[in-house]
Amino acid sequence: MDKAGAIDRFLGRIDQFRQIALVTDEEMTQLFGGEVGQSLAQLERFATENRMCADCGGVCCRDIGCELYAAQFSQCPIHECRPIACRMHFCRRLDDPYRSLIIELRDVFVGCYRAMDFWPGASLRSLDTPPFGEVCPRFVAAVAPWVNAVRQGSLAPGTAGGGLGRAAANYRRYRASGKPDSEYSR
Repeated sequence: MDKAGAIDRFLGRIDQFRQIALVTDEEMTQLFGGEVGQSLAQLERFATENRMCADCGGVCCRDIGCELYAAQFSQCPIHECRPIACRMHFCRRLDDPYRSLIIELRDVFVGCYRAMDFWPGASLRSLDTPPFGEVCPRFVAAVAPWVNAVRQGSLAPGTAGGGLGRAAANYRRYRASGKPDSEYSR
């Protein structure tokens, strides 16, 4: 994998994106290049086919403090536009079949993350998401009632998951328009 090329591509394109807290597969490929996009797709297929995330019990999500995590969800409720950190974090159960690929992808992520120390804008702050609270607190405030209702058992995970997915899409459109998180309301 051309790690330096992926990092350079990311740094060369990051300012073209209004937000990177919530990204799609296509945006990952636009940001990092086809090699990274294909590698992530390969790992995603393997993890899905082997139910690695579905059966893990949310270990990674809890470890990183994701505000959208609820044990009742069968997968991330914003899976289609989850953060870069989530897309580039891999369960230890993937290490055996894909160790070298995972190390290369981690190197790309860490290389981009280290750029925060010298990058002039605030756009890279979103690499350290989740938790979402510092980067998009209004989004978290808007969706917290749904997540809490799922945790308490008063809202079905499927119903909440659909609402959270729509809320994430709305937030992405809102931020793509150039408006700041501080003005967001659902």
